[in-house]
Amino acid sequence: MNEKSKKAVFAMAAFTLALVVAIGVSAPSAAAQAPGQKIEEAFKNIQSLKGQPADMLNPTMVYFEAALGVGCPFCHDPDGNKREADTNPRKVTARRMIEMVNTINANTFAGAKQVNCMTCHQGRSKPIGVPVVAGTQLPAALGDDFERVRPKPISIPSITVDQIFDKYLAAMGGPAALESVPSLTARGTITQRRPGRDFPAVPVEISAKAQGMELLATGAGQNQNLTSYSGAAGWARGGQGNPRDLRRAEADALKLEDAFNLPGQLKRLIVDAKVSNPESFGGRELYVVTGRTQNLPFVKLWFEKDSGMLARLLYHVDSLFGVYPTRIEYGDFREIDGRKVPYSWRIAQSRNREFTWTMDNVQAAAVDDSKFAKPAAAR
Repeated sequence: MNEKSKKAVFAMAAFTLALVVAIGVSAPSAAAQAPGQKIEEAFKNIQSLKGQPADMLNPTMVYFEAALGVGCPFCHDPDGNKREADTNPRKVTARRMIEMVNTINANTFAGAKQVNCMTCHQGRSKPIGVPVVAGTQLPAALGDDFERVRPKPISIPSITVDQIFDKYLAAMGGPAALESVPSLTARGTITQRRPGRDFPAVPVEISAKAQGMELLATGAGQNQNLTSYSGAAGWARGGQGNPRDLRRAEADALKLEDAFNLPGQLKRLIVDAKVSNPESFGGRELYVVTGRTQNLPFVKLWFEKDSGMLARLLYHVDSLFGVYPTRIEYGDFREIDGRKVPYSWRIAQSRNREFTWTMDNVQAAAVDDSKFAKPAAAR
């Protein structure tokens, strides 16, 4: 064996020894690990792996590291001689996770190892529990080394939520412009895209009126679909069917997606709002505000630092098993009698669905409140 090979073998031996002591304390010598010896007989403070062969501890620790993308100190005391100590609260969490996986496999898969750490973690210390919207890549699974060297987040600025919201309203024309142009009508198209598949553009007509009324008419003729809200109430009708009331979360989502009325009602919609760490988007630093609505558990808004314009918005809808996101990005702002409105915005959903709204004609026009009233059911 040459000198280079000796060094490689020595390095691997040292690495293996470090892993062997990961779940207990000081590992006994190889001679002390008799054939058939159990983990709790060979190592200290073993709780969740009792009854397993002692020689399985090392590969199990390697698997945990690979599945979570971490090293020993993620769950254990950083002192290599005190790995058995319960000084790191993540060790308690790890024990619960081991019991959870064992229970799932025992009760659902007759004991077969169908579910494991990798099933959820996918090489990340924190599993991704929220589906991603179309066009978004999953965070890189680079482990604790990545977390340690990644740039620190930008400090939270001293600006307040009210200042950010007020600047946004001013950028869209201010209260005076919204008061002088209280209602708008628009015509355009909605184009849906999925990976490798484009859909024909669908016509859309929008009627919007302050404070918080909107009617969307998509499609044409007998197949026209209507969706509307007015205040707290909302309804939808597909084609010539009977109208139905919107679910509470649907109504809140419709208000957030109302590109024309949003500036005037954002303060009223978002509760528990707080300023978060700024983020960069398209080479620009953006203010970030997070909060929720009365019926949506999470809303995140990105505002241009200089102009105050809202660049993007993301909200979560809750379900019995988790949340799913929708993201909106705005562009092509134009002025209508002193009021600034977007002529284009893109709504990206999970399931790889993306909808581009493009307006051809937006104008100030009087809209009667009756337009937003729920139609009677068909006889």
